[in-house]
Amino acid sequence: MGKELWRQTYPSTFAPPDPTAGKGPNSTPTVDRDHVYMLGLGGMFHCLDAKSGHILWKHDFAKEYWGVEKDATGDEAWRPPCGASASALVDGSQVIVPVGGKKAGAFTAFDRDTGRILWKALNDRSSYASPMPASLAGTKQIVGFTGKRMVGLDAASHGLLWEFPFTAMFEQTIVTPVIWKDRVIVCGEVKPATALEISSEGGKIAQKEVWKNADLSAYLVTPIVVKDHLIGFDQKSRRLTCISLATGKTTWNSERFGRLFVSLTLAGDQVLALSDSGDLTVIAADPKEFKTLGKWKLSEPGAIWSQMAVVGNRLYIKEKEYLTCYELNSKVG
Repeated sequence: MGKELWRQTYPSTFAPPDPTAGKGPNSTPTVDRDHVYMLGLGGMFHCLDAKSGHILWKHDFAKEYWGVEKDATGDEAWRPPCGASASALVDGSQVIVPVGGKKAGAFTAFDRDTGRILWKALNDRSSYASPMPASLAGTKQIVGFTGKRMVGLDAASHGLLWEFPFTAMFEQTIVTPVIWKDRVIVCGEVKPATALEISSEGGKIAQKEVWKNADLSAYLVTPIVVKDHLIGFDQKSRRLTCISLATGKTTWNSERFGRLFVSLTLAGDQVLALSDSGDLTVIAADPKEFKTLGKWKLSEPGAIWSQMAVVGNRLYIKEKEYLTCYELNSKVG
Protein backbone atom coordinates (compact mmCIF):
# COMPACT_ATOMS: atom_id res chain seq x y z
CA MET A 1 0.00 0.00 0.00
CA GLY A 2 1.35 3.41 -0.94
CA LYS A 3 4.33 1.96 -2.83
CA GLU A 4 6.17 4.49 -4.98
CA LEU A 5 5.91 3.57 -8.67
CA TRP A 6 7.99 6.31 -10.27
CA ARG A 7 9.54 9.70 -9.62
CA GLN A 8 10.60 12.66 -11.74
CA THR A 9 12.79 15.49 -10.46
CA TYR A 10 14.38 18.54 -12.05
CA PRO A 11 16.42 21.51 -10.77
CA SER A 12 14.65 24.82 -10.20
CA THR A 13 16.20 28.09 -9.07
CA PHE A 14 12.93 30.03 -8.83
CA ALA A 15 12.22 31.66 -5.46
CA PRO A 16 9.10 33.78 -4.87
CA PRO A 17 9.71 37.40 -3.82
CA ASP A 18 7.59 36.72 -0.72
CA PRO A 19 9.26 33.85 1.21
CA THR A 20 5.98 33.04 2.98
CA ALA A 21 4.53 31.97 -0.38
CA GLY A 22 6.50 28.73 -0.12
CA LYS A 23 8.62 26.79 -2.59
CA GLY A 24 5.77 24.91 -4.27
CA PRO A 25 4.67 23.17 -6.28
CA ASN A 26 1.29 24.88 -5.99
CA SER A 27 -0.36 23.45 -9.09
CA THR A 28 -2.44 20.28 -8.81
CA PRO A 29 -1.40 17.81 -11.57
CA THR A 30 -4.01 17.07 -14.26
CA VAL A 31 -4.46 13.41 -15.21
CA ASP A 32 -6.00 12.67 -18.61
CA ARG A 33 -6.16 9.01 -19.56
CA ASP A 34 -2.50 7.95 -19.98
CA HIS A 35 -0.95 11.38 -19.51
CA VAL A 36 -0.12 13.52 -16.47
CA TYR A 37 0.40 17.27 -16.85
CA MET A 38 2.41 19.03 -14.15
CA LEU A 39 3.27 22.73 -13.83
CA GLY A 40 6.06 23.81 -11.51
CA LEU A 41 6.30 27.08 -9.60
CA GLY A 42 9.05 28.37 -11.89
CA GLY A 43 7.10 27.57 -15.05
CA MET A 44 8.42 24.14 -15.98
CA PHE A 45 5.54 22.30 -17.67
CA HIS A 46 5.81 18.53 -18.09
CA CYS A 47 3.71 15.93 -19.87
CA LEU A 48 4.46 12.53 -18.35
CA ASP A 49 3.40 8.99 -19.14
CA ALA A 50 1.04 8.09 -16.31
CA LYS A 51 2.22 4.47 -16.09
CA SER A 52 6.00 4.88 -16.30
CA GLY A 53 6.56 8.54 -15.41
CA HIS A 54 8.66 9.03 -18.54
CA ILE A 55 8.75 12.56 -19.94
CA LEU A 56 6.78 12.73 -23.19
CA TRP A 57 7.34 16.44 -23.74
CA LYS A 58 7.99 19.60 -21.74
CA HIS A 59 8.15 23.40 -21.97
CA ASP A 60 10.21 25.79 -19.88
CA PHE A 61 7.97 28.87 -19.74
CA ALA A 62 10.73 30.99 -18.17
CA LYS A 63 13.15 30.34 -21.04
CA GLU A 64 10.68 30.11 -23.91
CA TYR A 65 8.01 32.71 -23.16
CA TRP A 66 8.93 34.95 -20.24
CA GLY A 67 11.89 37.26 -19.71
CA VAL A 68 10.68 39.69 -22.37
CA GLU A 69 10.15 42.70 -20.10
CA LYS A 70 9.81 43.80 -16.48
CA ASP A 71 6.84 45.33 -14.70
CA ALA A 72 6.87 48.55 -12.63
CA THR A 73 8.31 46.70 -9.60
CA GLY A 74 11.15 45.18 -11.62
CA ASP A 75 9.63 41.71 -11.57
CA GLU A 76 8.86 39.49 -14.56
CA ALA A 77 5.94 41.14 -16.36
CA TRP A 78 4.02 38.07 -17.47
CA ARG A 79 4.48 35.39 -14.80
CA PRO A 80 2.40 35.40 -11.59
CA PRO A 81 4.82 37.07 -9.12
CA CYS A 82 4.83 34.21 -6.61
CA GLY A 83 5.04 31.49 -9.23
CA ALA A 84 2.86 29.48 -11.60
CA SER A 85 0.06 27.74 -9.71
CA ALA A 86 -2.71 26.93 -12.20
CA SER A 87 -3.70 23.42 -13.26
CA ALA A 88 -3.90 22.49 -16.92
CA LEU A 89 -7.31 22.15 -18.57
CA VAL A 90 -7.57 19.25 -21.02
CA ASP A 91 -10.20 19.82 -23.70
CA GLY A 92 -10.20 17.03 -26.26
CA SER A 93 -6.79 16.99 -27.95
CA GLN A 94 -5.62 20.28 -26.45
CA VAL A 95 -4.14 21.23 -23.08
CA ILE A 96 -4.87 24.82 -22.02
CA VAL A 97 -2.60 26.59 -19.54
CA PRO A 98 -2.32 30.22 -18.35
CA VAL A 99 1.21 31.13 -19.52
CA GLY A 100 1.14 34.90 -19.94
CA GLY A 101 2.62 37.54 -22.17
CA LYS A 102 3.04 38.43 -25.81
CA LYS A 103 5.00 35.33 -26.82
CA ALA A 104 2.56 32.77 -25.45
CA GLY A 105 -0.61 34.61 -24.41
CA ALA A 106 -2.51 34.68 -21.13
CA PHE A 107 -4.03 31.37 -22.32
CA THR A 108 -2.05 28.91 -24.40
CA ALA A 109 -3.23 25.61 -25.90
CA PHE A 110 -0.72 22.82 -26.46
CA ASP A 111 -1.28 19.66 -28.45
CA ARG A 112 -2.02 16.88 -25.97
CA ASP A 113 0.41 14.39 -27.50
CA THR A 114 3.23 16.51 -28.95
CA GLY A 115 3.30 19.71 -26.89
CA ARG A 116 3.09 21.85 -30.03
CA ILE A 117 1.35 25.23 -29.54
CA LEU A 118 -2.08 25.17 -31.18
CA TRP A 119 -3.26 28.68 -30.31
CA LYS A 120 -2.77 31.55 -27.87
CA ALA A 121 -5.07 34.34 -26.65
CA LEU A 122 -4.63 37.75 -24.95
CA ASN A 123 -1.37 39.41 -23.94
CA ASP A 124 -2.11 39.82 -20.23
CA ARG A 125 -0.08 38.50 -17.31
CA SER A 126 -1.17 34.96 -16.52
CA SER A 127 -3.22 34.08 -13.43
CA TYR A 128 -2.70 31.76 -10.48
CA ALA A 129 -6.20 30.37 -11.18
CA SER A 130 -7.13 27.52 -13.51
CA PRO A 131 -9.32 28.05 -16.61
CA MET A 132 -12.69 26.29 -16.80
CA PRO A 133 -14.77 24.97 -19.74
CA ALA A 134 -18.36 26.20 -19.86
CA SER A 135 -21.41 26.43 -22.09
CA LEU A 136 -22.80 29.91 -21.50
CA ALA A 137 -25.52 31.69 -23.49
CA GLY A 138 -25.48 28.76 -25.90
CA THR A 139 -21.77 29.12 -26.68
CA LYS A 140 -18.94 26.81 -25.64
CA GLN A 141 -16.35 28.93 -23.84
CA ILE A 142 -13.08 28.87 -21.94
CA VAL A 143 -13.59 30.97 -18.80
CA GLY A 144 -10.73 32.15 -16.64
CA PHE A 145 -8.76 34.89 -14.98
CA THR A 146 -5.88 36.76 -16.51
CA GLY A 147 -3.83 38.92 -14.17
CA LYS A 148 -6.31 41.77 -14.51
CA ARG A 149 -9.72 40.50 -15.68
CA MET A 150 -12.12 37.59 -15.84
CA VAL A 151 -12.78 36.64 -19.45
CA GLY A 152 -14.77 34.30 -21.64
CA LEU A 153 -13.08 33.03 -24.80
CA ASP A 154 -14.90 31.42 -27.71
CA ALA A 155 -13.79 27.78 -27.55
CA ALA A 156 -13.78 27.53 -31.35
CA SER A 157 -12.21 30.81 -32.50
CA HIS A 158 -10.40 31.64 -29.20
CA GLY A 159 -11.54 35.23 -29.53
CA LEU A 160 -12.63 37.37 -26.57
CA LEU A 161 -16.40 37.17 -26.01
CA TRP A 162 -16.71 39.15 -22.78
CA GLU A 163 -14.62 40.52 -19.94
CA PHE A 164 -15.02 41.70 -16.36
CA PRO A 165 -12.24 44.01 -15.10
CA PHE A 166 -10.68 42.82 -11.84
CA THR A 167 -7.93 45.01 -10.46
CA ALA A 168 -5.84 43.26 -7.82
CA MET A 169 -2.63 44.24 -6.06
CA PHE A 170 0.31 42.55 -7.84
CA GLU A 171 -2.33 41.18 -10.26
CA GLN A 172 -2.93 38.31 -7.84
CA THR A 173 -6.00 36.68 -9.34
CA ILE A 174 -6.09 33.36 -7.50
CA VAL A 175 -9.62 31.95 -7.21
CA THR A 176 -10.83 29.67 -10.01
CA PRO A 177 -14.18 30.82 -11.50
CA VAL A 178 -17.30 28.92 -10.45
CA ILE A 179 -19.81 28.13 -13.22
CA TRP A 180 -23.52 27.76 -12.40
CA LYS A 181 -26.08 27.67 -15.20
CA ASP A 182 -25.40 30.84 -17.26
CA ARG A 183 -23.58 32.53 -14.40
CA VAL A 184 -19.91 32.96 -13.56
CA ILE A 185 -19.03 33.59 -9.92
CA VAL A 186 -15.97 35.80 -9.53
CA CYS A 187 -14.05 35.86 -6.23
CA GLY A 188 -10.66 37.02 -5.07
CA GLU A 189 -8.44 39.54 -3.28
CA VAL A 190 -10.91 39.68 -0.36
CA LYS A 191 -13.47 41.41 -2.56
CA PRO A 192 -17.19 40.55 -2.38
CA ALA A 193 -18.23 37.49 -4.36
CA THR A 194 -19.84 38.66 -7.60
CA ALA A 195 -22.21 36.80 -9.92
CA LEU A 196 -22.14 37.61 -13.64
CA GLU A 197 -25.02 36.63 -15.90
CA ILE A 198 -23.73 35.72 -19.39
CA SER A 199 -26.29 36.30 -22.14
CA SER A 200 -26.61 36.73 -25.88
CA GLU A 201 -27.77 40.20 -26.95
CA GLY A 202 -28.09 41.15 -30.61
CA GLY A 203 -25.85 38.30 -31.67
CA LYS A 204 -23.15 39.28 -29.17
CA ILE A 205 -22.21 37.75 -25.83
CA ALA A 206 -22.46 40.11 -22.86
CA GLN A 207 -22.02 39.95 -19.09
CA LYS A 208 -24.11 41.65 -16.44
CA GLU A 209 -23.58 41.77 -12.69
CA VAL A 210 -26.67 40.24 -11.00
CA TRP A 211 -25.58 40.15 -7.36
CA LYS A 212 -22.69 40.86 -5.02
CA ASN A 213 -22.20 39.55 -1.47
CA ALA A 214 -19.54 40.81 0.95
CA ASP A 215 -20.21 37.91 3.37
CA LEU A 216 -18.00 35.84 1.07
CA SER A 217 -14.78 37.75 0.44
CA ALA A 218 -12.39 35.04 -0.69
CA TYR A 219 -8.66 35.29 -1.22
CA LEU A 220 -7.11 31.85 -1.80
CA VAL A 221 -10.03 29.40 -1.62
CA THR A 222 -12.28 28.49 -4.54
CA PRO A 223 -15.89 28.00 -3.35
CA ILE A 224 -17.90 24.87 -4.20
CA VAL A 225 -21.47 24.43 -5.45
CA VAL A 226 -23.86 22.56 -3.14
CA LYS A 227 -27.52 22.22 -4.15
CA ASP A 228 -27.71 25.52 -6.06
CA HIS A 229 -25.79 27.28 -3.30
CA LEU A 230 -22.22 28.43 -2.96
CA ILE A 231 -20.11 27.45 0.05
CA GLY A 232 -16.81 29.28 0.46
CA PHE A 233 -14.28 30.60 2.95
CA ASP A 234 -14.59 34.27 3.88
CA GLN A 235 -11.09 35.62 4.43
CA LYS A 236 -12.23 38.56 6.59
CA SER A 237 -14.24 36.66 9.20
CA ARG A 238 -12.41 33.31 8.78
CA ARG A 239 -15.79 31.60 8.50
CA LEU A 240 -17.47 29.35 5.97
CA THR A 241 -20.35 31.09 4.23
CA CYS A 242 -23.28 29.68 2.26
CA ILE A 243 -24.96 31.82 -0.41
CA SER A 244 -27.94 31.18 -2.70
CA LEU A 245 -26.65 31.20 -6.27
CA ALA A 246 -30.02 32.39 -7.52
CA THR A 247 -30.48 35.39 -5.22
CA GLY A 248 -27.04 36.08 -3.76
CA LYS A 249 -28.49 36.00 -0.24
CA THR A 250 -26.55 34.48 2.67
CA THR A 251 -28.23 31.43 4.21
CA TRP A 252 -25.67 30.71 6.95
CA ASN A 253 -22.25 31.54 8.37
CA SER A 254 -20.18 29.02 10.30
CA GLU A 255 -18.14 29.35 13.46
CA ARG A 256 -14.64 30.82 13.07
CA PHE A 257 -12.70 28.42 10.89
CA GLY A 258 -9.13 27.96 9.68
CA ARG A 259 -6.47 30.59 9.15
CA LEU A 260 -5.58 31.41 5.54
CA PHE A 261 -6.52 28.39 3.46
CA VAL A 262 -9.30 25.79 3.59
CA SER A 263 -9.58 22.97 1.06
CA LEU A 264 -13.27 22.29 0.30
CA THR A 265 -14.68 19.13 -1.29
CA LEU A 266 -18.21 17.81 -1.69
CA ALA A 267 -18.42 14.10 -0.87
CA GLY A 268 -21.96 12.78 -1.25
CA ASP A 269 -24.21 14.56 1.22
CA GLN A 270 -21.28 15.95 3.20
CA VAL A 271 -18.77 18.75 2.76
CA LEU A 272 -15.17 18.11 3.80
CA ALA A 273 -13.26 21.20 4.92
CA LEU A 274 -9.52 20.82 5.58
CA SER A 275 -7.74 23.82 7.08
CA ASP A 276 -4.10 24.71 6.42
CA SER A 277 -3.35 23.70 10.02
CA GLY A 278 -4.40 20.11 9.27
CA ASP A 279 -7.85 20.05 10.89
CA LEU A 280 -10.63 18.27 8.98
CA THR A 281 -14.22 19.33 9.65
CA VAL A 282 -17.12 17.41 8.13
CA ILE A 283 -20.34 19.36 7.75
CA ALA A 284 -23.75 18.51 6.36
CA ALA A 285 -24.25 19.55 2.73
CA ASP A 286 -27.30 21.50 3.80
CA PRO A 287 -27.77 25.04 2.44
CA LYS A 288 -30.33 25.84 5.14
CA GLU A 289 -28.15 25.48 8.23
CA PHE A 290 -24.56 24.94 9.31
CA LYS A 291 -24.20 21.58 11.05
CA THR A 292 -20.91 19.98 12.09
CA LEU A 293 -20.83 16.18 11.80
CA GLY A 294 -17.29 15.54 13.02
CA LYS A 295 -13.79 16.92 13.48
CA TRP A 296 -10.38 15.25 13.22
CA LYS A 297 -6.75 16.34 13.38
CA LEU A 298 -5.16 14.84 10.25
CA SER A 299 -1.81 16.62 10.20
CA GLU A 300 0.35 17.75 13.09
CA PRO A 301 2.85 19.74 10.97
CA GLY A 302 0.04 21.46 9.09
CA ALA A 303 1.15 23.82 6.31
CA ILE A 304 -1.35 22.18 3.94
CA TRP A 305 -1.76 24.29 0.81
CA SER A 306 -2.84 21.64 -1.68
CA GLN A 307 -6.38 20.63 -2.58
CA MET A 308 -7.38 17.36 -0.96
CA ALA A 309 -8.82 14.62 -3.18
CA VAL A 310 -11.55 12.05 -2.56
CA VAL A 311 -11.50 8.91 -4.72
CA GLY A 312 -14.10 6.31 -3.80
CA ASN A 313 -13.87 5.94 -0.03
CA ARG A 314 -10.32 7.25 0.22
CA LEU A 315 -9.12 10.72 1.14
CA TYR A 316 -5.70 11.90 -0.07
CA ILE A 317 -3.87 14.78 1.59
CA LYS A 318 -0.54 16.30 0.55
CA GLU A 319 1.27 17.56 3.61
CA LYS A 320 4.56 19.44 3.62
CA GLU A 321 6.61 16.24 3.45
CA TYR A 322 4.16 13.39 2.87
CA LEU A 323 1.20 12.20 0.83
CA THR A 324 -1.25 10.58 3.25
CA CYS A 325 -4.22 8.37 2.41
CA TYR A 326 -7.19 7.89 4.76
CA GLU A 327 -10.03 5.43 4.40
CA LEU A 328 -13.43 7.02 4.90
CA ASN A 329 -16.36 5.22 6.48
CA SER A 330 -19.68 5.36 4.62
CA LYS A 331 -20.83 7.80 7.31
CA VAL A 332 -18.07 9.89 8.78
CA GLY A 333 -20.27 11.77 11.23
